[in-house]
Amino acid sequence: MSFPKITRSISKEIEHVKVQFLLESLELILDRKKCVGCGTCARVCPKDAISRGPVAAARRFPEMEDIIPEIYDPTACVFCGTCVVMCPFSALMLKKDGELIELNDIQIVKEKVVPKLEFEAKKITDNIGVERISKQYLDGEISIIDEECAGGCQACADVCPSGAITMPEKADKGWETVPNVVVDKDACIYCGSCDNACPTGAVKLKITNIKTSGEFSKLFWEPLVERLKTLRWSEAKEEG
Repeated sequence: MSFPKITRSISKEIEHVKVQFLLESLELILDRKKCVGCGTCARVCPKDAISRGPVAAARRFPEMEDIIPEIYDPTACVFCGTCVVMCPFSALMLKKDGELIELNDIQIVKEKVVPKLEFEAKKITDNIGVERISKQYLDGEISIIDEECAGGCQACADVCPSGAITMPEKADKGWETVPNVVVDKDACIYCGSCDNACPTGAVKLKITNIKTSGEFSKLFWEPLVERLKTLRWSEAKEEG
C-alpha cells in the first residue's frame, strides 16, 4: 500500500473524506442533515477543495439538497479545519486517528491563526417547521431585485433555514402589485443559503460585519474574510 491513501464516500446523510498516512489518519466529515447549503465552507476554504454543484444547469428551481456542498477535490484538502471553525451550523467535524478534534484544539484556533468568533446561538425554524441552531456571527444586508427574480421559483424560500423569506399572496386587483419575495430582516441570519440557491442572481446578500475578538494572523484571516464576503458564485468567477 502506498501512502498517503485518500478515500471519499458520500451518502444522503454523510460525506466522509479520509487521508491515511503511514502513522496517522485525518478525516473530514460533513453531516448533510445539519447542512443548509449556505456555502460558507466552500467560500472560506483556502485550497478551494469544497464546492457546490452547478445548480443553475442541473435544476431550474434548486432545493436545499441541490446546494449542499461537496469536497470535490479531496487531494487538495489539507485538513486545516477552516471550514469546521466557520460553519454556522456545526455540520462539519475533523477527526485524527478516529478521535474527534474539539474546536479549541483545531490548530488554527489553538495557535490563534483565526480570532474567536463572537456568536449568538440562535434557534431558528424554516418554512416547513425544521428547527436548527445557528451560530450567528455575521451582520449583513439582504435585498431582492424583482426585475431579475424568476417569480414563482421559491428556491430562496425553500432553502432559507430561518423562515425569513416567504412568497406573498398575489394581488386580488389587477392594478395592484406585490413583490415576488418578502424578506423578514429580523429573522434573517445572513447565512447565504438564499444567495447560493438563487438561479438568476436576484438575491443580493452583503455581509457587513464579522463578530470576532482576540488575536489572529493577518496573513491568514484577512484573505479568509474576503473569501467569506464573496457570495455569488458567478461574481466570484468574474472577479477571478
